[in-house]
Amino acid sequence: MRTYKEQLIEIIYWSILFFVSTSMFIYGVLKPFQFGDFSNSTPLNLSEGHIRMWEFYGFTKAYPIILGLLEILGALSLLLNKTRMFGCILLTIILSNIILQDYFYEISALSSAIVYQSLVFVVIIYDYKKFKQLIQVLFKSTSQRLPFKYLIIAVLIALVFKYLETKVL
Repeated sequence: MRTYKEQLIEIIYWSILFFVSTSMFIYGVLKPFQFGDFSNSTPLNLSEGHIRMWEFYGFTKAYPIILGLLEILGALSLLLNKTRMFGCILLTIILSNIILQDYFYEISALSSAIVYQSLVFVVIIYDYKKFKQLIQVLFKSTSQRLPFKYLIIAVLIALVFKYLETKVL
């Protein structure tokens, strides 16, 4: 039988999962509709950075749709034990980008993104063993060592490709 403390921690853990997942899912679904055209309106009380970022996201529908789908994928991945670490990593990438944009473009939603990211870190800490195993697999060293001459040849081929790219494209 689990202790009261263990049960309480489990309830808090699942509350965090549902809170972050629901929030990110809603943001993902609404993302394509969030960024409208500012050219015909006069936004009040918005920083210059906020207006510029809004124009950037509103320039095309595809970019916000892709971001929204990634937010939805991260949100749903959080809810399944098998994909939870993938969801944490995906949402960390997305939220880190949002935090940086909100900070540098002076967006008022910065605190919300920081809260969600902090809660994702709490999930990672709670599932530390799974996270540690994932990191070990990702950074596992392979025993195959490439001969030095192959590395030199590969670098030279890459430089030729880079040269051709600048001339052709």
